[in-house]
Amino acid sequence: MPNWPASKMGDSVLGVDFHAVMIPPAPAPVPMIPHPYFGSIFLWLTPTFPKMDVFINGMPASSAGSMGYSVHIPQPLPSPPTMPNLHSYFVRHLVNVPKTLGLAMLTLVANLAIAMISSLIPKPPAVEAFIKDVTGIDTSSSAGVWNSIKGSFASYTKWQTWAKLLIPPLPYPGSQGSVAIGSPNVTVNGGPLGFVAPLMAASCTDLPFVPNGAVLGFSNVMVGVSLAAMVRALAVNAAQAGVSAGVGKAAGAAAAGMNH
Repeated sequence: MPNWPASKMGDSVLGVDFHAVMIPPAPAPVPMIPHPYFGSIFLWLTPTFPKMDVFINGMPASSAGSMGYSVHIPQPLPSPPTMPNLHSYFVRHLVNVPKTLGLAMLTLVANLAIAMISSLIPKPPAVEAFIKDVTGIDTSSSAGVWNSIKGSFASYTKWQTWAKLLIPPLPYPGSQGSVAIGSPNVTVNGGPLGFVAPLMAASCTDLPFVPNGAVLGFSNVMVGVSLAAMVRALAVNAAQAGVSAGVGKAAGAAAAGMNH
């Protein structure tokens, strides 16, 4: 089993984002221009942040979900369209908050439906475990289903979740990067311990189906994670993003139909 250096505050995320850009005289944005991202990890290091009581080489350990803010460097041209003014920027952000909450609810319903339907279909234990990881729903019993639903809402009882939701995103060229995948075997304050490896991080790309970044750093604390576990985590991450994207597209289509 390969050993990977554990991640910590001060390590970096290197990613390649794809954003919509305006290329005159095209009338619509073109979404396939790469925007390099590089930034340090310093926020939301574990689920109990700002509490930091686990250290690696003298720095607070970071789990999956830890993040930081930076900018796209170097700047590609042409640049994506920016918000026309500060007022519209914040209005758009505040409108997106209830949208995000609504999509979270719809995604839970979609995951519940997927899990319940799949429970009726005979399948190998490995496939069943994969579906459980993707949906977060335990269909082994009614109590398991109910506990899974309660667990889905547990994060909304924590102020950290609301802080992340209410903090407005940085306007372009600002960007953010995060540790997307952590160890399946080692946790720190309830979060999977991050580790330095390619494709284990993500930055704010418009194509979020697979983590698009790498965690960069140095540590003499090693985390054993097999390549098979890394591939499985990538597949789970991609499937979860696919479900979320599908729910978002369906909700957008439904809203457009109602407006007509």
